[in-house]
Amino acid sequence: MVARALEEGHQVTAFVRNAGSLPDNPALSIRIGSIAEQPDLVRQVVQGHDAVLSALGNPLWLKGMRGPAILAAAAANLVTAMHATGVPRLVLPLAWGTGLSRTAASPLVRAIAATLIRRDFRDFDAAEKLVTTSDLKWTIAYFGALTDDEPTTRWNASTHIRTPNPLAIARADVARFLISSLDDEALVKQHVVLSGAANGNTSSRSPGNCISDGPPGRRCSRRSAT
Repeated sequence: MVARALEEGHQVTAFVRNAGSLPDNPALSIRIGSIAEQPDLVRQVVQGHDAVLSALGNPLWLKGMRGPAILAAAAANLVTAMHATGVPRLVLPLAWGTGLSRTAASPLVRAIAATLIRRDFRDFDAAEKLVTTSDLKWTIAYFGALTDDEPTTRWNASTHIRTPNPLAIARADVARFLISSLDDEALVKQHVVLSGAANGNTSSRSPGNCISDGPPGRRCSRRSAT
């Protein structure tokens, strides 16, 4: 996500625990710390920026990772810092089945959210509530199954809350949507569902996005993501 934002000409501050994988770029400033645990530092880092784009997530214990649920604490610190410093725009990606999207999720997703990864979904729900009840210009973006596939030409973003179709979506496409949404006033205070590439059409060139107020998969207007 950082690399894509830099490619699009943004000045970026990355607030991370470990800077090892970040590129060397004069437009990139790196701050080391914990958004969930260091509210004063969060305020310092946020100061002077136009927007905040979150890439936070909890450790995936299903993949053998361990660690605390941090999203709600991080969201609380971000909202407080942004209010205090006058930074208006926040884009927050969350797993499909979180918050508002749960009522439209399948019985299987709802069951998993209530049992196997209950801790995480409670944390996601709390983060969403903190953001959507704030005075910020927020956008919540729901994603399904993330893949490491190449960027695609036919992914879809819809304000209609329905199961993503296809459910799988490339991380690169999620990043592209999140970055492009920062300047999109039509998406302020909107919940958006991200669906993967239709027909498996993938390409590393000329990716775009499709924004619709109808169900995922419905024909909609094409916008350039660059």
